[in-house]
Formats: sequence, C-alpha cells, structure tokens
Amino acid sequence: MLESLGLDAVQEQVYVCLLRAPAADATAVAARTGITAEQVVPALARLEAEGLVTRRPGRPAGYHAAPPDVTLNLMVLQRMDEVRRVQLAVERLAAEHRAYGQGGSGAEPVEALEGAAAIADRYRQIQRGAKEVSSLVAGPAVVVTASDNTGQRDALRAGVRYRAAYERATLELDSADNPLLLEEWAALGEEMRVTPEVPLKLVIADRRIALALPRRQAPGAPVGLVVRTGIILEALNWLFDRIWATALPVPAALAAVPEGPLSASDRRLLSLLLTGCTDQAIASQWGVSMRTVQRRVQRLIALAGVQTRLQLGWQAARLGWIEP
Repeated sequence: MLESLGLDAVQEQVYVCLLRAPAADATAVAARTGITAEQVVPALARLEAEGLVTRRPGRPAGYHAAPPDVTLNLMVLQRMDEVRRVQLAVERLAAEHRAYGQGGSGAEPVEALEGAAAIADRYRQIQRGAKEVSSLVAGPAVVVTASDNTGQRDALRAGVRYRAAYERATLELDSADNPLLLEEWAALGEEMRVTPEVPLKLVIADRRIALALPRRQAPGAPVGLVVRTGIILEALNWLFDRIWATALPVPAALAAVPEGPLSASDRRLLSLLLTGCTDQAIASQWGVSMRTVQRRVQRLIALAGVQTRLQLGWQAARLGWIEP
C-alpha cells in the first residue's frame, strides 16, 4: 500500500505495527510482526529518517509511530511535487522535439511511415493518452487486426471515447479468420456507424494528430502518413465529420441483452439488413446457407406483422427493436 511512497513491505509492516501500539525495541517489533530483528533494525532506521517513527527517551528507548494523517500526507505531497516536476520536464522535452525534430530542421507536419511494424507502433502511440479517437474503417486489415488491438480495448475500458465509421463492404469481410469483433467493441462502448464507402483508412486522436493509410496498398511494405498540424489535419477532421454525420448508426442492439421476441442473433441480423448487407453476404459471414438467412428474415417480417423488408425496417424502429 505504501510502496508508492518509497517504503518496502518490511518497512510498511513495521510502521503499521507501531501504529497499533508502541514497542520498546526492535526485538519487540520482531516478536509482534514475525519479521527477523536483522530486518527490523534497518526498517526502523529508515522510518525514523523519514519522520514516520520517533524514539522516546528511556531505558530501553521506545519506538512510537508518528500520526499518519500528518506524515503520510506530507510524503504524498512531496511525491506529487516530484511527479509535477517530471511532467514539466517531459513537456519541455516534447516542445523541443516538436521544435527541432530528430533531424534538427524543424518538425514536419506530415511524417511518412513504411512497413507494418512502424505503422502499428505509431498507431499504438497515437491511441495512448488520447481522450477521443475517431476512425474510418475499411478492410482488409493490413497492420493491426481487431483481435490484436489491445490498445483500443485498454483505452475503451479506461473511458476513452471511440467513434468508428465502418465501410459497408468491411462487414461482408468479417470472418472467423479475421473477425471484426463488433459485439465486443460495442459492449466496451465504441460508437459505431456504417457508410457505403470511405476514401481512406484513418485514425484521429483528439483532433490533433492523424494516421492515414490508403485504401489499397501497393505490393510490398504498407505505407502511411502521420499528420500533426496544418491544413491537411483540418481537412482530415472535416472528412471524418462529414462521413460520420451521414453514416447510418449501428443499432445498439448489437451489445444489448435481448428482450421480447428477438434473440441476440435476430438483432444482429436486423442490423446487418438495415446497413444494406445482402442475404449472400450475411450467409457467407455467418457460415450458413442463404436459404437459412432468408428463412430468418421471413420470421422477422412475420414477427413485425409486415409484408416487405422495407416495412420491416420502419416497423422495427417503431417497436423499439432498434435505436434511431
């Protein structure tokens, strides 16, 4: 518990022991804690140096613990001050890096990357520390697959906002070999929308740094661009905003507990139908026959009490099966 203040486990145990009751000497502390006297003596010396323990005069001298609300709080403040000094030093170094760059000629607003490893490493860096991440997603993945994207999982669990606009054809590429994990991302809080097409693969962190990749990579190592400032970054933010505003929201039912007549798979099927996936694409994605998909669609139509697929979408919204 007190390791963050610089105390080891033995020192903490000795301090807690003395908080409960003073001790005459190191031997008494050792007897009460089960720690050897050889370990207790240096622990007491460290605690005394930190002001956490005092020795009262007498024969033998008695060890008393200082009040934790005073001494420990002071140590916490000292640690916070040290952290703040480190933060200021990091900010100064970052400013120097931006001003001079690695080559000493000034940081470039656009940085070219080549190779999957370099792009994946920069992608992780961009996600780290961000408060909001916006992305345009098109398949297939050439750098980081959904299964390997541990950075996004950690960030979502930490409360980072993720918005992803998926190209519709990407949903048709979902497979057991390279899954999109849409349900997992939705359960973790990713906001999803589907659009007919995206012009490039894009990740933007806090609207201040972007990683852009071409839709189709030339033979050889993949390439990408990191954009930090200037009119190009403004254009990429504008592009994402325009696509996001016109994209179709993916129903929150992807991650919801099924209620009423619909199962979780029924809700997934309905969401894919509403984003424009064909029966053949859904059958291929799920590994079932197209006839099975058609039979399940007819069941949804019957449950909704309508005649056509177009009416199914309207009635599903009215019944609350999907979110607008």
